[in-house]
Amino acid sequence: MSFEHPVFILLHVAGFAFFISLALSGFMIFAGFLDKPDHRSNHKTPVPTAGGIGIVAGLGAGLLALAMFYPDYGDHNLLGSIAALGFGVAVLGLFDDVYRLNSKLKFALIMVLAGAAVAIIGPPFSFPVAVVDVPIPYWIGFGGALLWVFVVTNGVNFIDGSNGMMAVSMTVAFLAIAVVAVLVGASSAAILSVVMAAALIGFAPYNSGNRARIFGGDVGSLLVGYGYGTSALILVAEAPKAGVLYVGSLLILPFLTDILLTMLLRLRRRENLLAPHKSHLYQRLIAAGKSHASVSILYGYGAVLMAAVTIAALWFGLIRSLFFLALWVNIMLMIYLTIHKKLTANSPAGQRNPPDV
Repeated sequence: MSFEHPVFILLHVAGFAFFISLALSGFMIFAGFLDKPDHRSNHKTPVPTAGGIGIVAGLGAGLLALAMFYPDYGDHNLLGSIAALGFGVAVLGLFDDVYRLNSKLKFALIMVLAGAAVAIIGPPFSFPVAVVDVPIPYWIGFGGALLWVFVVTNGVNFIDGSNGMMAVSMTVAFLAIAVVAVLVGASSAAILSVVMAAALIGFAPYNSGNRARIFGGDVGSLLVGYGYGTSALILVAEAPKAGVLYVGSLLILPFLTDILLTMLLRLRRRENLLAPHKSHLYQRLIAAGKSHASVSILYGYGAVLMAAVTIAALWFGLIRSLFFLALWVNIMLMIYLTIHKKLTANSPAGQRNPPDV
């Protein structure tokens, strides 16, 4: 393997992202401000919450190394633009960590940044269905891509509540996107996803276990969600004939199922969707006595399963099938509802949620 081989390039730039993230995340344990537990927290003592700054620095270091050593690999203008928007998302997260921004303002700003990313990358122009591509109008593709980045950015923020869960699961998802990107020749998607994965791996040792030493905060979770959403879009844009539109959603299907079904159940109970809560499945598992480590491992297994399923689907040509996606959506729905009913049945009578299904 030559030094110009894509795999070597990716490993090289990932090394910069990993070591900078590892160093700065460790430093922020002593320099970061504390996250004091409240009624919806899963921790009981104050914990430093600026680990996301290490992830931001890792992303910057990886892309800087790419620009210095491999100026001809990947679309540097595209990656630089998305990184700039990602840093904007991280700054928004920092303000939210410090000042607790109004939810509507926060969502509106994320929507603007998501729209900017779609405008730069370009929306999908077709839906792969079996062996054919069904064309879609520009405005539908743009709206769908905008909604995708918005939902994933906020979704990763929603599930960042158990030690190590975001780092482990999203690292697997990013690495799987990188594998798919290398296989279909999408160099920029491979770079962004590998650098983000490496930055998360540098952060993970401090955030894992039953007693995390630091949290990523909104700085980290919003950036990770934004980076994932845009990586998946870049993959589609760079390999329009490969039928990889469903890759991004397949890889995080356990998370998406938890997020979206929890929202539907809360909507059915007529709860305020913008109000803080502890209704996500992972939060209920922790409340039921499961350790942070076991819950993170459970979701990590889910991420590994979906990574294997997605890469196998690409290899055997099933990745283009909308029915294949629908099959796994139904599998995840059944798993979610099974655990949901079990948790509801085992809860003390006075603490049960109203029956929803």
